[in-house]
Amino acid sequence: MRKGSGVMLTFKPSQNAQTVAFEFDGRLTKEDVLKMEEVLQQKYEEGGTFNLFAEIGTIDFASIPEALRDVQVEMAHWMAFDKVALMSEQNWLDFAAGFGMDEIARERARYFRPGEYEEAWAWLGES
Repeated sequence: MRKGSGVMLTFKPSQNAQTVAFEFDGRLTKEDVLKMEEVLQQKYEEGGTFNLFAEIGTIDFASIPEALRDVQVEMAHWMAFDKVALMSEQNWLDFAAGFGMDEIARERARYFRPGEYEEAWAWLGES
């Protein structure tokens, strides 16, 4: 685990106005969920739909239930994305498909290996 503030969700500069870009590594906190809720709600209110660029390191799955406990999220804007570019050592889309999200993983998301920034942003920019 990284030293420092413990914040493992970092929003990054986006290459286009339709895309929310972030990096996640480690434990998910309630603060992370609330910040993501705020950003996605704002993007949803701006235009209804958006893209996500997610650079994922490790995920501490044990932290997820605690982070989501007692947090109210509006699933309509959490699911209002057109495309998800997922960059990681591991293809988390296979994992998502195992949780009943196979349609999203197959039709609206694409996996990229670490460093494939140009390819990921080009795909997000396609209509």
